[in-house]
Amino acid sequence: MRLLSLSLEQYRNYHALSVEFPPDDLHLFVGPNGSGKTNLLEAVALLSLTKSFLGLEEEDLMQWGTEFYRVKATMRTDGGETEELEVVSQVLPRKQKACFHNGVKLPLSTLVGRLPIVTFLPQELSLFSGPPADRRRFLDQILCQVSPAYFVALMSYQKALKQRNALLKSIAERSADVSFLPPWDQELALYGAELTLMRLELVETFNLALREEVQALGETWETVCVRYQRSGTAREQSALQAEILGALLACRERDVILRSTTVGPHRDDWSVDVDGRALPTFASRGQQRVAVLALLLLQASYLEVRRGEKPVILLDDIFSELDEAHCKHLLDAFADHQILMTAAELPVETNAFKGSIRAVKDGQVRDVSLTR
Repeated sequence: MRLLSLSLEQYRNYHALSVEFPPDDLHLFVGPNGSGKTNLLEAVALLSLTKSFLGLEEEDLMQWGTEFYRVKATMRTDGGETEELEVVSQVLPRKQKACFHNGVKLPLSTLVGRLPIVTFLPQELSLFSGPPADRRRFLDQILCQVSPAYFVALMSYQKALKQRNALLKSIAERSADVSFLPPWDQELALYGAELTLMRLELVETFNLALREEVQALGETWETVCVRYQRSGTAREQSALQAEILGALLACRERDVILRSTTVGPHRDDWSVDVDGRALPTFASRGQQRVAVLALLLLQASYLEVRRGEKPVILLDDIFSELDEAHCKHLLDAFADHQILMTAAELPVETNAFKGSIRAVKDGQVRDVSLTR
């Protein structure tokens, strides 16, 4: 997949912007912190995920003082076809979002992943030491891109979870009865089983090549794997559903007291284990960085196989976050992909940079140089 153009209207710090992408595989956006470099990558990711990869609310994506934004891109598939994606969001007169593919309005679930992406953000270097929600989001963003069914299940699960938690609060305040819980338990069990099953399948796929990837990045770990952590053991849809339903029933009294649902895939976690030990318990920051990069490379391969398209690679500030060897490994590994990357300063060897370079400042983007 290749982006041909990107246009923004009232998105973040951009009032109106159009960017054309020349045939180069590598596109570097350079500018000081706060200039809007990451916003460009976020806009591309928005067309893939239909939401901010930073977890921001819709109103936070709109330029200050405005009530809507529009993000639009033209892309060329690996098969040579030209396609157009567009996301429009507004908060007034009511909050709503619309997505379009070649001018035709589509449900969010069918737009997600049409532009496959792999992202590297500086905060992902803390993936293993950060909160479990970050690790769940990592899996969710991959699976939503390859499976509309996963996206629908995730949205349905989150909606049911919100309703159950509100009901738990009402029960605790004696304004509702526990007899109202079973329908929401059934919803969470149904969609939770679907989420868990697909997450387990993804983890198994990663484990097929994780050792090879980390060794290519310089680590000599003999036994390394992704371990999915959950309360149950079932691995089949109906058994998973029954297992989650039983856990919800067993924890009902505690959930009422805490006014929150304490079991289910929204509480699951995963880790990278080396010789039976979770990475953060012994690994240096550099070793954890290797594991993150290995997972990014596996993610790209997984998306290409499942989507039938090479993903667009979005790399935020890698020159300041990675050493020279790891930067080179990453860029070499993605040499046949389109890469959009950001940096606070121009590379030291600008003349040797094989791609387009743009300066970002005050909501404007301009060419710095083109090396052919």
